[in-house]
Amino acid sequence: MKPVFAFLWALAFISSAHAYTGPGLGLGVIGTVLGVVFSLLLAILAIFWYPLKRALKIGKKNIEAEEDTAEQESQAAAENTPDSR
Repeated sequence: MKPVFAFLWALAFISSAHAYTGPGLGLGVIGTVLGVVFSLLLAILAIFWYPLKRALKIGKKNIEAEEDTAEQESQAAAENTPDSR
Protein backbone atom coordinates (compact mmCIF):
# COMPACT_ATOMS: atom_id res chain seq x y z
CA MET A 1 0.00 0.00 0.00
CA LYS A 2 2.90 2.37 0.78
CA PRO A 3 4.42 2.10 -2.74
CA VAL A 4 1.06 2.92 -4.32
CA PHE A 5 0.60 5.91 -2.03
CA ALA A 6 4.16 7.10 -2.77
CA PHE A 7 3.57 6.76 -6.50
CA LEU A 8 0.32 8.73 -6.35
CA TRP A 9 1.98 11.38 -4.17
CA ALA A 10 4.83 11.75 -6.67
CA LEU A 11 2.38 11.89 -9.55
CA ALA A 12 0.55 14.78 -7.92
CA PHE A 13 3.65 16.97 -8.02
CA ILE A 14 5.01 16.19 -11.50
CA SER A 15 5.36 19.25 -13.68
CA SER A 16 5.10 19.18 -17.46
CA ALA A 17 8.29 18.59 -19.44
CA HIS A 18 7.66 21.23 -22.16
CA ALA A 19 9.19 18.89 -24.74
CA TYR A 20 8.15 18.05 -28.28
CA THR A 21 7.77 14.33 -28.76
CA GLY A 22 6.58 14.33 -32.37
CA PRO A 23 4.22 11.99 -34.17
CA GLY A 24 6.76 9.16 -34.28
CA LEU A 25 6.49 8.49 -30.57
CA GLY A 26 2.69 8.44 -30.72
CA LEU A 27 2.68 6.05 -33.65
CA GLY A 28 5.22 3.85 -31.90
CA VAL A 29 3.10 3.70 -28.77
CA ILE A 30 -0.04 2.92 -30.80
CA GLY A 31 1.80 0.21 -32.73
CA THR A 32 3.16 -1.31 -29.54
CA VAL A 33 -0.22 -1.33 -27.82
CA LEU A 34 -1.93 -2.86 -30.87
CA GLY A 35 0.83 -5.46 -31.16
CA VAL A 36 0.46 -6.48 -27.52
CA VAL A 37 -3.35 -6.60 -27.74
CA PHE A 38 -3.36 -8.69 -30.94
CA SER A 39 -0.68 -11.05 -29.63
CA LEU A 40 -2.71 -11.64 -26.46
CA LEU A 41 -5.85 -12.30 -28.52
CA LEU A 42 -3.92 -14.67 -30.76
CA ALA A 43 -2.53 -16.49 -27.73
CA ILE A 44 -6.02 -16.91 -26.28
CA LEU A 45 -7.32 -18.13 -29.64
CA ALA A 46 -4.43 -20.57 -29.94
CA ILE A 47 -5.14 -21.99 -26.50
CA PHE A 48 -8.83 -22.56 -27.21
CA TRP A 49 -8.64 -23.43 -30.93
CA TYR A 50 -7.52 -27.06 -30.63
CA PRO A 51 -10.21 -28.09 -28.15
CA LEU A 52 -12.87 -26.28 -30.20
CA LYS A 53 -11.62 -27.85 -33.41
CA ARG A 54 -11.61 -31.26 -31.79
CA ALA A 55 -15.11 -30.77 -30.40
CA LEU A 56 -16.43 -29.68 -33.78
CA LYS A 57 -14.86 -32.68 -35.50
CA ILE A 58 -16.41 -35.03 -32.97
CA GLY A 59 -19.76 -33.38 -33.61
CA LYS A 60 -19.37 -33.87 -37.35
CA LYS A 61 -18.44 -37.50 -36.86
CA ASN A 62 -21.52 -38.07 -34.72
CA ILE A 63 -23.76 -36.52 -37.37
CA GLU A 64 -22.15 -38.61 -40.11
CA ALA A 65 -22.48 -41.74 -37.97
CA GLU A 66 -26.18 -41.03 -37.39
CA GLU A 67 -26.73 -40.52 -41.13
CA ASP A 68 -24.92 -43.78 -41.92
CA THR A 69 -26.96 -45.64 -39.30
CA ALA A 70 -30.21 -44.25 -40.69
CA GLU A 71 -29.17 -45.21 -44.22
CA GLN A 72 -28.25 -48.73 -43.14
CA GLU A 73 -31.54 -49.14 -41.29
CA SER A 74 -33.52 -48.02 -44.34
CA GLN A 75 -31.61 -50.44 -46.56
CA ALA A 76 -32.19 -53.28 -44.11
CA ALA A 77 -35.89 -52.45 -43.94
CA ALA A 78 -36.09 -52.42 -47.75
CA GLU A 79 -34.40 -55.85 -47.93
CA ASN A 80 -36.72 -57.37 -45.32
CA THR A 81 -39.98 -56.27 -46.93
CA PRO A 82 -41.69 -58.98 -48.93
CA ASP A 83 -42.31 -58.40 -52.62
CA SER A 84 -45.93 -57.75 -53.51
CA ARG A 85 -45.87 -59.86 -56.68
